[in-house]
Amino acid sequence: MNRVAIFGYGSSGRRHLATVRASMPSAEILVCSSQNLTGKPFDSTTLLADVSDFKPDLAIICGAASTRFDAIEALPAHTRGILIEKPFAVDYQQGVALSAEIESRGYFAQVGYNLRFSPSLAVFKSKIEAAYLGDVLSVRAETGQHLGSWRTGQDYRHTVSAQNALGGGVLRELSHELDYLTWIFGKVAWVTAWHGRQSSMDINVEDTAHVTLAFEGSDRVRPAIGQLNLDFVRHDHTRRVSAVCEGGTLRWDGVLGMVEQWRAEDSDWEVLHEDAAEAPSTYAEQWESFLQAVQTSAGVGASVPEVVEVLSVIEAIRSSNEAEGQRRTPIAAEART
Repeated sequence: MNRVAIFGYGSSGRRHLATVRASMPSAEILVCSSQNLTGKPFDSTTLLADVSDFKPDLAIICGAASTRFDAIEALPAHTRGILIEKPFAVDYQQGVALSAEIESRGYFAQVGYNLRFSPSLAVFKSKIEAAYLGDVLSVRAETGQHLGSWRTGQDYRHTVSAQNALGGGVLRELSHELDYLTWIFGKVAWVTAWHGRQSSMDINVEDTAHVTLAFEGSDRVRPAIGQLNLDFVRHDHTRRVSAVCEGGTLRWDGVLGMVEQWRAEDSDWEVLHEDAAEAPSTYAEQWESFLQAVQTSAGVGASVPEVVEVLSVIEAIRSSNEAEGQRRTPIAAEART
């Protein structure tokens, strides 16, 4: 597995290129991008046909969600595994079709929800599953960052995040939250929601979403109701989840890489875990896990079926918003009943 194709050379494509180079110094890498990258210190092309001729063992698919089918169709039959950046697809219907295409070609695939490789989030998950402070009663998650500060040196108006046709908007761009919340608290049974554009930014996507979710729980976590707030508008970068439990509250801060507790008998927060400053990046850990998973067809990364489930939740959120906040059941949840 020494030949790697990378589709896209935006911020995620550049990050993946650096990760692969660090992990596999002798790998042959081809970057396929709509940009003319002549003169860069790596091989590149603007033609999908060149990817087929390159015959990659592995592929990383970045860029706009609307380009996923084109990238996959350019891969030869012998490609072993593909890592697809989020969002996996533009919508649930495309996600189902893309999943079927990947399965028909026999590729092993994972989706780039790198926060599953956050040490602090793993600690938070383990505490929840162990009922460290008792059963979970409710969940509150909040994530926000001003779109203008996301990508240094880029005009936010020209990014994927700002354009609906390319798979932008908070529901798809911040779908990390839906992935790790369902990973920890179980699949979603129903939602009620509102989303829309609250800011004066020059975008044609929703920049804010407020969602109530009913988590089904798991064999370790009992069902609970959660609140999720997402936005592109706040200037104080925030990523935080609180689990209110019988015996206190557990809180994960993704910006600080910290897990805290407030027990019933406490009068302040106590730090349970803080990520080490020298810890490997979640992207590097994700890549190493992906390489191992290609060999075994298993791993801790987000699988395609799990991500299609996330897309069905986004679809239900949009449906609830259109119905003025009425309760909606994700298609994937309907299939389970």
